[in-house]
Amino acid sequence: MAPLELLRLDLRSPLAYRGLENPPLSGAPLFGKTLVPDDSGALTEVSLGDGIEKGEEEIFLFDEKELVAFDPDEGPVLRRPHPRPRFYGRLDPKEMRTPAALLAAGSYLFLQWRPRDEDELFEGLEWFAREAWWQRAAVKGPYILRRLREDGALATQALRRTS
Repeated sequence: MAPLELLRLDLRSPLAYRGLENPPLSGAPLFGKTLVPDDSGALTEVSLGDGIEKGEEEIFLFDEKELVAFDPDEGPVLRRPHPRPRFYGRLDPKEMRTPAALLAAGSYLFLQWRPRDEDELFEGLEWFAREAWWQRAAVKGPYILRRLREDGALATQALRRTS
């Protein structure tokens, strides 16, 4: 895995996502399919992770207490097995008036990497949690895992809102 760097992101415009609360997923799979509501409210099958197309984005929201345990010697560690996300969604290009989830404009801690498998995915996410803790970053809200196709490859981003 390439070296990781904790950054700050100033999101200027909100991003709306349509999806499901408590989806039937374990962790954030890199492959497979799931269902999300379409414009009519009916469920439509979509590809996860590596199957997303250019211009598509997916987002997973994880509650801190569900995702991260605190070890007094090691600091934050991800729970095993990986928990279910509290929300899974796809970017809604029409920016519906009442999105199921909204990535609000504002300041975020940010990490981007390109994991090759689930182990690298969660190594990066655990690194993100630990580095934020080491830097004593004032963060709040859920852990946000966002994926999009960038330069022909899948990019994975971890974000947390800063206080």
